[in-house]
Amino acid sequence: MGKIGVIVDSGCDIPLNILEKYDNLKVVPLRTIIDGVEYDEGTFSEDFLFEHIDGNVKTSLPKPENIKIAIEEMINDGYNDILTFNISKNLSGTYNLFKMISESIKDVKIINIDTLNISIGSGLVVYRALQYIEQGMDLKEIVDNIKRDIKNSTVFYVIPTLKYLARGGRIGKVSAMMGQLLNLKPIISVDDEGVYYTVSKIRGYNKSVEALYKEVLKYIGDNKFIAGVVISGNNEKVKIMQDNFVEKLKILGNTLEIFKGKVSSTLSVHTGQDLIGIGVLKL
Repeated sequence: MGKIGVIVDSGCDIPLNILEKYDNLKVVPLRTIIDGVEYDEGTFSEDFLFEHIDGNVKTSLPKPENIKIAIEEMINDGYNDILTFNISKNLSGTYNLFKMISESIKDVKIINIDTLNISIGSGLVVYRALQYIEQGMDLKEIVDNIKRDIKNSTVFYVIPTLKYLARGGRIGKVSAMMGQLLNLKPIISVDDEGVYYTVSKIRGYNKSVEALYKEVLKYIGDNKFIAGVVISGNNEKVKIMQDNFVEKLKILGNTLEIFKGKVSSTLSVHTGQDLIGIGVLKL
């Protein structure tokens, strides 16, 4: 059987220990434009972003040449088949860009996969694909399993303010303003089509974080699962919340693996600091 490679965009928020483990994984950076200067994900600090986040900040798709370079490097390294994974095409144009460039390359078989998710929700799907490759499954079996995993994965998150989602057009400005006035901190998730929706509207950040965990438990049910807990920023209180979630999930009898990580800076442009989110993939 030939070698199978995996290429993702940085919005999939692959945890560091997964990135370090797999040699057949490449990440193509999304871009952030701060005061007219363009940066690839990973070339600037999170602190730098948050110092400028209320100014002229936008996000952009990966550079097309970076996608092409990643594919060509895979070909040169002897990969016969390549799987690409992207955050939901209904939240970003990244999937369509990957697909367009992939179709222009004839030297290798490339299958483009829309995770219909974002951040660690996408990252867990990628992790499962890497495991399937490691187990020696053939390409068809891998793709069939991934399609099932996409249907059984989601992400829930809470943010202190809705203004950055509103600025990026992810939610309406009127809804964001009303949310701020009423101190609503909604739990946000993605639906089956990979579009944001509000799970519940709760007053107060701490209460919303408590409700977030209950939503995760409801989603998991009695199923075995893997999960990831992610945050944005360096608020010590949020880091403690993250650690607490990791420990609470670890002691559940149906837990297989728990990851801890940060949200990519490019996604943080649309959420601001102090996001806390949990991605879950049911097995």
